[in-house]
Amino acid sequence: MPNLFGFYQPLQAQRTTVSMNNPRPYQRLAKLDTSRSGFTVNNPKTHLKSPLLVLSCLIAIISNGIFFTLAKPRHTLADNLNSSSYFIQFSTINIGGGQISSPNYELGTTIGQTAQGQFDSAGFIVKAGFQYIHPLVPFTFTISNLDINFGTVSPQIPATATNTLTVTTGSAYGYAVKVVESNSLRISNGSATIPDTSCDLALTCTIADATPWTSNTRYGFGYNMQGTDVDTSDFVNSTYFRPFPIQNIDSPATVMSRPNVATGSSATATYKINISGSQAAGTYQNSLQYIAIPSF
Repeated sequence: MPNLFGFYQPLQAQRTTVSMNNPRPYQRLAKLDTSRSGFTVNNPKTHLKSPLLVLSCLIAIISNGIFFTLAKPRHTLADNLNSSSYFIQFSTINIGGGQISSPNYELGTTIGQTAQGQFDSAGFIVKAGFQYIHPLVPFTFTISNLDINFGTVSPQIPATATNTLTVTTGSAYGYAVKVVESNSLRISNGSATIPDTSCDLALTCTIADATPWTSNTRYGFGYNMQGTDVDTSDFVNSTYFRPFPIQNIDSPATVMSRPNVATGSSATATYKINISGSQAAGTYQNSLQYIAIPSF
């Protein structure tokens, strides 16, 4: 006789199936003595001696909409089972599951579990099923130098400085790194600023579009990106620059990204400053905020 899921049950399981047209099996099932079925509901560590009997009862209960409450039901739910000779993580009644792979794909599956998948609500996420039992490798993002100092800058003599951004996605399946500046470079004891660059006059740059900046008579502050996971259609070579977006005015700009796993992806950010002869003398500063975002 096929069960609720279309599979044929063994004879002993068929004998315990509930039929609404025959009240006697229902009575026998309702009076099932759990102490004889090989487990004690008060002790989740005891192993199951008669899994076919218990499984067939569970299917019969679900298929006919009849629900029973045992004493201390929390012990009948999924749990970690262990003894001196074994350990079962997140025990549930399933047909199968696990991690399946070949040279071309990898798939995590759970088959037959009553409730599996990702469940979201405000404040928590529950991931139920074999496919979520994976080691959690941390997402890491490092910046090689947090203090960019151009020293003394002379008019029409561009100054540059660099640092390196490195990303490892760990358990994430991709990432993006974005950047935004607090404000244009501003003198520490006044209101004078060094404006963000607009690159060469022939083809000006924007916060989303890098263009060549080679003229020493074009002033400002900007950056170039070269390396792994950089958009080379935008940062074509080391002469292509962008101005930084400004916090609370512009959206952060993407400087690195990858749609899949990354291990030690790194890129060099080159910061460039060029001033005119009329620029007020002093110490100028601002802060850059890099935001590394993992993808799942």
